[in-house]
Amino acid sequence: MIFSAVFLLSLSSLAFEVLLTRVFSISQWNHLSFMVISIALFGFAASGSFLSILDTRVKDLGKRLSSSSAVNIFIILYTFTAIGSFLILNRIPLDYFRLPLEPIQGLYLLAVYLFLALPFFLTGLIISVAYSFNPEKTGFVYFASMTGSACGAIIPALFLPLLGEGRLIILSALIPMMLIFIKKTSKDSDRAKRGVSQGSLFYRKRAGVFQVLSFGIVLTAGFLISPKGDKMVNVNPSPYKASSQLLQFPNTRVTDTVTSIKGRIDSIKSPYIRFAPGLSLKYLETMPRQWAAFKDGDQPFTLYRSLSQKDRQFSGFMLQCVGYRLASKRDRVLLIQNGGGSAIICALAADAKRITIVEQHPELARIVQRHYQLPVRNQNPRSFLSQSDQRFHIIHVEDWGTSLPGTAALTQQYLFTVEAFTAYLSHLTENGLIIISRKLLLPPADSIRLWAAAYEGLRSLEIKNPETHMVILRNWDTFTLIVSAGPIKNVNEIKLFASRMNFDLVYMPEISKEMVNRFNVFDAPYHFLDINRLAAAYRTGTENAFFETHLLDVKPQKDSRPFPSRFLKWSKVRKIYQSTGSRPYSLLMSGEIVVAAVFVVALMVAIFLLVIPVLIMSKGTKKASFSQIVYFLSVGAGFLFVELFFIKEYTLLFGNPVLSFTFVLTAILVFSAVGGFFTQYLKQQHLKITILILVAILLVIFFGLDMVIHQILGFSTVVRYTMAILLLIPLGFLLGIPFPLAMQHLLVNPVQRAYAWTANGCASVLTAIASAQIALSHGIPTILIFAVFSYLLAFLCIGTRKG
Repeated sequence: MIFSAVFLLSLSSLAFEVLLTRVFSISQWNHLSFMVISIALFGFAASGSFLSILDTRVKDLGKRLSSSSAVNIFIILYTFTAIGSFLILNRIPLDYFRLPLEPIQGLYLLAVYLFLALPFFLTGLIISVAYSFNPEKTGFVYFASMTGSACGAIIPALFLPLLGEGRLIILSALIPMMLIFIKKTSKDSDRAKRGVSQGSLFYRKRAGVFQVLSFGIVLTAGFLISPKGDKMVNVNPSPYKASSQLLQFPNTRVTDTVTSIKGRIDSIKSPYIRFAPGLSLKYLETMPRQWAAFKDGDQPFTLYRSLSQKDRQFSGFMLQCVGYRLASKRDRVLLIQNGGGSAIICALAADAKRITIVEQHPELARIVQRHYQLPVRNQNPRSFLSQSDQRFHIIHVEDWGTSLPGTAALTQQYLFTVEAFTAYLSHLTENGLIIISRKLLLPPADSIRLWAAAYEGLRSLEIKNPETHMVILRNWDTFTLIVSAGPIKNVNEIKLFASRMNFDLVYMPEISKEMVNRFNVFDAPYHFLDINRLAAAYRTGTENAFFETHLLDVKPQKDSRPFPSRFLKWSKVRKIYQSTGSRPYSLLMSGEIVVAAVFVVALMVAIFLLVIPVLIMSKGTKKASFSQIVYFLSVGAGFLFVELFFIKEYTLLFGNPVLSFTFVLTAILVFSAVGGFFTQYLKQQHLKITILILVAILLVIFFGLDMVIHQILGFSTVVRYTMAILLLIPLGFLLGIPFPLAMQHLLVNPVQRAYAWTANGCASVLTAIASAQIALSHGIPTILIFAVFSYLLAFLCIGTRKG
């Protein structure tokens, strides 16, 4: 029974984990969703510590915990805590922005951690029991755990569109209870065949308790997923998100909600939606009616209801319009959308003859196509560009980011890297233009980085004097970057447009200080000064010195480090803190600061979980050696480093981090499960050979994967997915060998195996958090170097044999 329990609990807990990341993405922010992984892994690690302590103090522990009654209790407790912790998370007024101001928020955060860790603790306990007391079947346990987890990773992708986050969490928590009902039916059948009376007092009492508890939980779950339980299970966006702010207005309502693994889309209608970024104050007419579709409660995609020529006139007063004015032709226009919606109305107002819209989210693509009756490609923009040989007169990229700056610091985005600009430029006609509008930040950051990325994109195509191909204008909260395939010549047109609309020039050929900061006045022309210093640095070849000395990290991003909203420099944290008015919450808005804080806490908890069992274990217990502990720490870290590396690398391939997470997680779990099953037929001497082969493959991947991904990016969806799977098969198989094989051959008693489970879990927690910072600071490929070092360290620690 315990192997079935391992499978079903692994399935349910992984589905629960994935769904919780979706809940955090909606109810909090994306950069907090990684906390779910740390919570889950800590629950697993704590279970090993608990079991290693308990085994030294309770006789016949393995037999007791492996019994049907014990497994039933654990399953009931798991289902109860999974449903209960979700309800608590959904109702508790956690607001991490208020942590510096309200001490009670610290208690809320602690409560969320503890309650959410409970179901994972119970799952980990069953798995740890299976490993610890069945050493000869370690490969089977590993296979059951990994295949169960792989199935759990798929569940959200299949059923989110039908059930939504809340209901699916409730139903997935009930899955392990199948085992109780199946087992009960089987026992009843066996007793009937043997003629055994079901009236024995012991059987009736035990079965009665489990039956009452099980039916009670099922009935409660039934109520929660019914229409009457909507308020308790519906996941509401953070009050700081744009949709929550909008819904506070009267006569505003959600008209439709569509959920998928790629995100939840809420369509909202309101008479108070006014979206016209970069609109000049010279525009005095009435705006056309609008409605919006919000992704996970934020990043609205606005649609304009009236399509008459009169209602489109306002677009001529927006900053983006300058690109359409400068374009010599507007016949073929490519619109790359990630929120926003103003690019479409600009292209329509400019009478573009052929408009192609690229939108990654399938529901948004459907909404836009139905509303505007325009061709919409539901595709990853980078993949579309790799496949297409078309050339466009205008490529308009629209991505306004999140409503709160800094909350997207951990988000991978491949629209603004140097390679992206190179791709855009390669698809322009001889005098074609790129238009990009973004929120204006102070201190200057995004505008500098985009200018530098465009410069390096132009330079990569061997275009001379790249600085003569760019223009930047701004108003008080928005800037627009224009990049031209040819040198920009009609400078007077730009000056006239800016003067007429009260826009400020930031950068263009032959600009002077007297021409800037005239209408939307800052204390100094900060953006003009910084970008012109950078232009001068590029001319003299000293751009690296500029990036090193700047207050923020504004170095142009590449596909190896695609985090366009990340600007923090750890060496200048104090100055950044002072420049934002010395307000603690301003730093908390940076996802990177949150990562660092969580890592410190995780490190302390990991040390606690590793030290406490050693101190409490009874004397005479044969403990794991130092080299064995380091081995399992290294293997746990190495596995997670590899997994997270591929999740981040494949985000470019699939165009969506959640889709990449689901795909990579499922594939690696399945293939590593096969590797784990195969360990039943391996011996200890195969351990070193496996790790050496694994390290060799990782090094090949480090040097060759980037080239392969960029090659297959232009293939069809089926071919891309097929090749992505093929790349993971040998690696996944080998990843599944070091842990179960070592559990079987290097450790001699249940205490050691339970402690090894703890070490593996603690290493996985720290790795999950550290990899985020490694990718932000040093690039995604660096994660793989850490994986190589982890496995090499594990190789050096092999040597202790069974006694």
